[in-house]
Amino acid sequence: MKPSSYNHFFEIKDGQTLLAYNSYSGALAEIEKENFSRVRHLLAHPNKAVDSQDEEYLKCLKDGKFLIPDMVDQKSALKTVARSVRLEGTSLTLTIAPSLACNFDCDYCFESRSNIRMSEETQAALVRFSDHHLKYARALRICWFGGEPTLCMSIIERLQRQLLEVAERRHIRIIPGMIITNGYLMDRAMAGRLRQMQITKAQVTIDGPPEVHDSRRKLRNGRGTFRRILDNLSETVDIMDINIRINVDRDNVDSACDAVEILEERGILEKVRLTFAQVKSAGNVCSDIRDRCYDHEEFARTLLQIHGRLIERGINRVDYPRPLAGAACGALAEGYYVVSPSGYLFRCWEELSMDAKKSTGDLFSLKPTSEQEANLESYRAWNPFHLSACRECNILPLCMGGCPISGMQSKKTDSGICTTWKYNLKEMLELAYLAAVQPVAEK
Repeated sequence: MKPSSYNHFFEIKDGQTLLAYNSYSGALAEIEKENFSRVRHLLAHPNKAVDSQDEEYLKCLKDGKFLIPDMVDQKSALKTVARSVRLEGTSLTLTIAPSLACNFDCDYCFESRSNIRMSEETQAALVRFSDHHLKYARALRICWFGGEPTLCMSIIERLQRQLLEVAERRHIRIIPGMIITNGYLMDRAMAGRLRQMQITKAQVTIDGPPEVHDSRRKLRNGRGTFRRILDNLSETVDIMDINIRINVDRDNVDSACDAVEILEERGILEKVRLTFAQVKSAGNVCSDIRDRCYDHEEFARTLLQIHGRLIERGINRVDYPRPLAGAACGALAEGYYVVSPSGYLFRCWEELSMDAKKSTGDLFSLKPTSEQEANLESYRAWNPFHLSACRECNILPLCMGGCPISGMQSKKTDSGICTTWKYNLKEMLELAYLAAVQPVAEK
């Protein structure tokens, strides 16, 4: 037996406890400080257990993959899983934008707007494209995107029905679908319609309490949207599996916790997942917001502040670092397609547009152009195991090189774009642990 290369040991603030975390398995254990020398000795000499307590520790270390067999190469295993995820294409994953039109006017939106909706000809081409690719797949996953997809419910209903029929005819497993929506139109009736179509998950964004959210995520006529979204969430949380996303930058960081408290007061928080997301300046569309965006290390520290404040208010929703299943993003998988309203195919949501400049193919051509082929090959060539810093990083299983498009655009030659876990793993684990073992603060 030998120690894993992905072991982490942190002494926490109480001075009496260490946390043991393995980024390969995701296992977390607590160790009393007085016993750490014994654990450290067993990691170095696993064949020298002297008593029943040593044997118990050894079992825990093996179960959590802190200790692994001599012949196991975890880095090679990661590489094998990553390769299979990229190349097998066992799932056909479609992110479909029926239009890039939106009823909101968010100043940090990375998309170029267009009111063009997916034509019937393009819809038919997408069904044919899917039918062809489902010959070789074992599952179908559909995500609806935009623009604001709920502006195109007739297209969603028609295409979703046709795609499900193709999958059923080919005896393909259907993975419950998802919709990325601003939530303004998704009332109870619409949520019921979506669920009937096997679209059971939704991501909805709230950027703060009413006065903050409404200054950032307003209708195109300038009117606020917070109250209606909150009412819709109250009506739909028992129908849809909802993830609430709170986009955070320097302008709204101080009020992010207020939004969470409002969700709790309305009885919504306990029924949803919660994600704090970094606002990024992507391309020229939102280049004017760069000054208010955090870099990755700053955002990692900001997450600590947000979760610390929430815990002080009695709300523990600290993220837990979980190993990724081979890749940080589906864009690296062969069966992954982002479909624009015009029928162009992309690998990344951030590149979605009505023109072919960054596309990797289209629904109407069997063979991509030379430019599209080059765009596709840039994704195929990007690999964290080709980057020395990523390859040797002890949190590689949590990150897998980070966002591929950001990594390709980066000037770094030895690493991708590090995940926030690179900068706050110890502190986030400590927050989660202390919040779990200590009494919840009274409000």
